[in-house]
Amino acid sequence: MKFLNKSVYKVIFFIIATLLMLYPVMPNDYISSLYPVELNDKVEHATVFFILSLLLNRASATRGYRLRNVVALSLFGIVIELIQHFIPHRSASLNDVFANITGILIFQLLFSIYLYLSKRKRIIAQ
Repeated sequence: MKFLNKSVYKVIFFIIATLLMLYPVMPNDYISSLYPVELNDKVEHATVFFILSLLLNRASATRGYRLRNVVALSLFGIVIELIQHFIPHRSASLNDVFANITGILIFQLLFSIYLYLSKRKRIIAQ
């Protein structure tokens, strides 16, 4: 079932990615004021990169692009942390990078399970 076409997913992905590039230069107290609910920092990182992985996957829905998407998003998470290293009121964290990659891999695992079950259901229905 398709909700949106690839172009719409690409636009949403790039809007969120652009906003994330602004994130490292914002003061911590301003960022915390934007969230109505306070979550664990690592859960936030994993959730954002889970969503980015979903959007990028939907924007380039062929299986051949999945590895490229994982690598690109992982590098994006690393770049964000490197930028934070050079901002006076921010700091880089290797644990944040791991949380980002965890979010990406959780999405890919769940998506792989979904694909497997969908294929199995089609085979059984035949």
